[in-house]
Amino acid sequence: MKNERRGVVICGAYGMDNAGDDAVLQSIVASLRGFDGGMPVCVMGRRPRALAARFGVAAAGRLQIVRWLRAMRRAKLFILGGGSLLQDATSRRSLWYYLIAVRLAKKMGCAVQLYGCGAGPVRHERETARCARVLNECADVICLRDEKSARTLAEWGVTRPRIVPAADPAFALAAPSGERERAIGFALRTWPAFSEKIPAFARAARYAYESYGLTPVFFAFAPGDAAAARRVTAAAGGVPCRLYSDPRGIARMSAVLSMRLHGLIFAVLGGAGAAGVSYDVKVSSFCRENALPCTLLGDVTEAGLCALIDRAVHADAEALAEKRERLRCAERANAEVAWELLSR
Repeated sequence: MKNERRGVVICGAYGMDNAGDDAVLQSIVASLRGFDGGMPVCVMGRRPRALAARFGVAAAGRLQIVRWLRAMRRAKLFILGGGSLLQDATSRRSLWYYLIAVRLAKKMGCAVQLYGCGAGPVRHERETARCARVLNECADVICLRDEKSARTLAEWGVTRPRIVPAADPAFALAAPSGERERAIGFALRTWPAFSEKIPAFARAARYAYESYGLTPVFFAFAPGDAAAARRVTAAAGGVPCRLYSDPRGIARMSAVLSMRLHGLIFAVLGGAGAAGVSYDVKVSSFCRENALPCTLLGDVTEAGLCALIDRAVHADAEALAEKRERLRCAERANAEVAWELLSR
């Protein structure tokens, strides 16, 4: 039929030079094109020209509402995700943006899926009510990447959409090939309370080098991470540290200490022993649900970080492989739901 709907519109935190978000988008697009190689895909995000060129999709800027509506009128499915988009820690405006996009997509006739998402934190009661109302009225299926998010949606009063347990979309990606390096990967970021913990991170890097012969390698997952790494390496004195250009290379480390969620995810994909330093509930939730050692950023001490490194270095390889396969299997639910909605 001439006016038959086809294709997908994807909305998320894209075009911001964040390696984790880029991995999520790459995974979603690859999964959709795995079902239909000619699937029309339009991504809503920043720097649309760069998004289009890098991922082989059409793209619309975050404020190009006319282009949104045009794409939504043609598409059969609207995907929100992945990532922790339903939160107001970044800003309430960010939360409103995603909720408006969901409502517009439903109004334009799209099926609506949340794809490998997290939920929360939302600190304002009025915003939790807004989230519940929009999701109950507009979402068809919500695929969640962690159990904590399911509890959060229940607390908000989200009852109508089907809730499907899944995992982060990045688990659909293949781990980088290559030999494991005698190195420990650090994925750090600036955050309130980080500055006062720099000496502890620096001494932990020295501990890994002197105790295990692991060269500290720092990975920048987003703009600003390199500055955090430089501050730690400067405090580490004569320890030979490196800054690695490709964040996915963290999968080849012998051990990983990460504040970044996708630093932990890439480590699990590559079979590297990993430990988390949580600045956000998404990091602590991932570690808790997957039996990874973790401490809160505010509780960081030199002794605590060294203990995390010990556990990461001595992580059981068989248990890590089982964890990876379990998460990869869970992630498939995201794509299966998408295809189900596209096939209606």
